[in-house]
Amino acid sequence: MSVLSIEGLRKSYVSPDGATTPVIDIESFAMAAGEQVALEGASGSGKTTFLHLIAGIVKADSGSIVVAGDDITAMREAARDRARALHLGYVFQTFNLLDGYTALENVMLGMMFGPGADRAKARSLLERVGMADRMHYKPRQLSVGQQQRVAVARALANQPRLVLADEPTGNLDRIRAAEALALIREVCREQDAALLLVSHDRAVLESFERRESLSELNRVGSAT
Repeated sequence: MSVLSIEGLRKSYVSPDGATTPVIDIESFAMAAGEQVALEGASGSGKTTFLHLIAGIVKADSGSIVVAGDDITAMREAARDRARALHLGYVFQTFNLLDGYTALENVMLGMMFGPGADRAKARSLLERVGMADRMHYKPRQLSVGQQQRVAVARALANQPRLVLADEPTGNLDRIRAAEALALIREVCREQDAALLLVSHDRAVLESFERRESLSELNRVGSAT
């Protein structure tokens, strides 16, 4: 069963001088439920735009993106936001934690657009990712690795069908990166969530059975 199906996906941006720059042109891409895929995405390959299109953060010019049975390209903005909250988890490279809130509050805020905040579940997730003794700390009081664990817990808070991870090990040293990667993959398996992870790290890429190259998928070639 497919959790992600993309057909004829195109996205361009218009510069201030009126020039149109194609960024994404992908004929097809699909992932099965529970599948874990590593997507090689060098700087300038369009990887962030691609993930944002899948998440519905950026609207496609044409084509279809079907996530867990919902075509998000056919939805209005409010419906896309709702579908994202229900079906998708996102681990950003910079984590995007809110500085004024504790780790527990950050995870609970991630639940607000889905079924609703569940304090007990948020605590359970933080315990699962090894943050039981830091859940009342704010991001500035946490190490980079600890912040990432909070970001992983938040991404999985609504039991998404698909988790997107944009260079999730990019800010970590080799040992911490290996630990973080293992944690993300293990927790996704436990929740039966598919994982699409973008990286340029060869060690990360080679740990996945299925590897894809965004530069090969994207007919635009080099993009921003």
